Amino acid sequence: MHQASPEIVDSIVNWMETFVEVPHPSFGNMPPCPYARQFRLQNKVKIVECHSAIWQACMRTMTSWDDQWEAVILASTRTDISTGLLSEKITTLNKKYKHLDVVALEDHPLSEEHIDGVKMNHGELVLVVVQRLARLNKFSENLQKTKYYHKWSEENLEDVVQWRFED
Repeated sequence: MHQASPEIVDSIVNWMETFVEVPHPSFGNMPPCPYARQFRLQNKVKIVECHSAIWQACMRTMTSWDDQWEAVILASTRTDISTGLLSEKITTLNKKYKHLDVVALEDHPLSEEHIDGVKMNHGELVLVVVQRLARLNKFSENLQKTKYYHKWSEENLEDVVQWRFED
């Protein structure tokens, strides 16, 4: 794991500023990630560039979590990795390290995720976002009291939210 190159950081921050942090009607007129801007501006988001297998960096991040961060975004330009393999590896890590109160969410440009017709992916990089599970679930519970999830399909809710609450 290395500090991310300026190009990687710029790409992710631009995506955050122009999409992730921008209010949208599909999310009850809230941003796709309502907490991202606050955490980015507080320097609570760490961006790390991965030159080897991204799931190995994910495992190291999960096992040595540092609470100074709200999120660690692992980024890779190696988009030739199979979407199935990435998903399988991250699912395995989530099962293995859930007891450490950390969770990883993956994003691959070739595995587009749509919520109410809105493409959620970064689109160019393979990303894995690692966060404190209890905090992420608390944020989700707060959003359930709003219109944030009203246009999400059952499949979206299961893929992104519900599995995190299961034992």
